[in-house]
Amino acid sequence: MKTFHIRIPAVLLFILGLYSAGSRAQVTQQTDPTSLVQNFSIDIDKLGNAKMVLDQKMNASQWESFKQSQIYNDPALSRRDLERSMAIYDVQDFKRDVDEMNREVKLSMTVNAYAQYKGDGQWALKIDSKNPQVTKLTDKSYMITGNTVMGSGLVQQIYRINFPSSASDVKQTSDEFGKAIFTYSSGSTLTSYLKWNYILGLILIIVAIYFAVQSSGPRPTFNAAKV
Repeated sequence: MKTFHIRIPAVLLFILGLYSAGSRAQVTQQTDPTSLVQNFSIDIDKLGNAKMVLDQKMNASQWESFKQSQIYNDPALSRRDLERSMAIYDVQDFKRDVDEMNREVKLSMTVNAYAQYKGDGQWALKIDSKNPQVTKLTDKSYMITGNTVMGSGLVQQIYRINFPSSASDVKQTSDEFGKAIFTYSSGSTLTSYLKWNYILGLILIIVAIYFAVQSSGPRPTFNAAKV
């Protein structure tokens, strides 16, 4: 598998506290990257905002190292590091859930404007990685699998990106630096909304003019002789 980094989720490695001294030592001893697996779910809505969830399970030794880190006992540090590392993004609704029984940590958040609107119903989602291993699951869902370096060890990461239900013609391309880009079309776009508002506004204007003409027209007169 290729080693790659996706810009936003890669920051979450730090937030989990896995870069603490004890955890780094634990990961360094690992030779099998699948011994530490992170699952990312990214759901993009019709406005380009993303619901992100990182779900990670640990073995007993990894969990003990995580519990020794300062970030384990102070969840506010997670939010602070997140906001600092993702300053260029508008992150809302950050939440961390710790499951002691299953040795599992789950981070969830909303990232506004994760996908960029390019105009004329076209959207783009840039992934900060070169030549990632991409698997098409459905026409609107893709999976990216690979390893990332943590300390001197490897961590397996599995990303699932779900594009909005209104998306069509989803394609993966690359920019001039070889970094992956997803592009797609969406009928529920700002342009479509504005066009509909324009048509509706035009209809209302025509109706208003019609009633104005009717109300300002000549009033009927009565011929007294005929009466």
